[in-house]
Amino acid sequence: MKKSNNQEIDILVLFNSIYSVIISGLLFIYRILKGMVLRWKQLLALLVAGVLLAYITPNKSVSITKEANILVKINFDAGNYVYDAIELINFKLNSAEESFFKDQLNLNDEEIIGEISIKPIIDIKDIANKRIEPSEMTALFENLEYEDSFLITEGFRSDYDYHLINISLSSSSTNNTIKKIIQYFNSNPLFISLKERNSNRISQIILDNEKSINQIDQILTQYMTRQSTNASQLYIDNKEINANDLIKTKIGLQQKNEELKYENLTTTDTVIAVNESNVLFENESFFANKLIYYPFVLILIYFISISLFGLYKYFEKLDSKV
Repeated sequence: MKKSNNQEIDILVLFNSIYSVIISGLLFIYRILKGMVLRWKQLLALLVAGVLLAYITPNKSVSITKEANILVKINFDAGNYVYDAIELINFKLNSAEESFFKDQLNLNDEEIIGEISIKPIIDIKDIANKRIEPSEMTALFENLEYEDSFLITEGFRSDYDYHLINISLSSSSTNNTIKKIIQYFNSNPLFISLKERNSNRISQIILDNEKSINQIDQILTQYMTRQSTNASQLYIDNKEINANDLIKTKIGLQQKNEELKYENLTTTDTVIAVNESNVLFENESFFANKLIYYPFVLILIYFISISLFGLYKYFEKLDSKV
């Protein structure tokens, strides 16, 4: 019986202790809120100071309020060069070399890049369509990893055709800013050389195929002439000519030329933006607006300072009772 009474007393003491802690905590919060209400003039002064600070702070520190997601197609197997160019831009950002952006990208003082990144849009067909050596294929599957539910490997990132470029930009940036950045890639002398070389390559292949088609037409004409005169089979280099095979070859060459002409139309530049419109949007982050960011930070610092001071006074009071 005595043991049961002791247990009940222990439970009561525990509940009283918990109650005292809760009441003390609520009282502590009440005093802080009461102090803040009584100090409304100080809070108002902090709000005004935060707004003024937002206006006088240089734009480059907090003006990155827009983002752009650009789907691009990289032609001429120039993926590695584009990735290197983006690394160069980030290096210039870190070194704060403003002349680079004015001279090379033609950006004005209001067009500011905060950060730029690129990642591939993974398509296993891109890998299948490329001629990859067995050793490279082994390395590919040994280094596979997953990123955002996409199959990806570091060694082959630049070998894909389509890529997504993400750019953080200042509030004054427009779609024209995006065009300037894309133009920077395409104005690179190396990329211009790749474009001209590819255009010459396609033109030469089309020309060679057309010559082959003309030769096939001449051979088929001779064949039809011999058939109409009941002549013997047509031979070239002591080999019998099969008209069906020639016709299939001609159709194949014509289809190839159509594909090459389409490729020539779709590879006008090294980097082509697929989604040219609606790529720029406002960053809706709470801290993106400096008129909110600075007052919030100042009031938060003020609140933490009052809390720490109140906690100090509370412990001082407890210490004096000991």
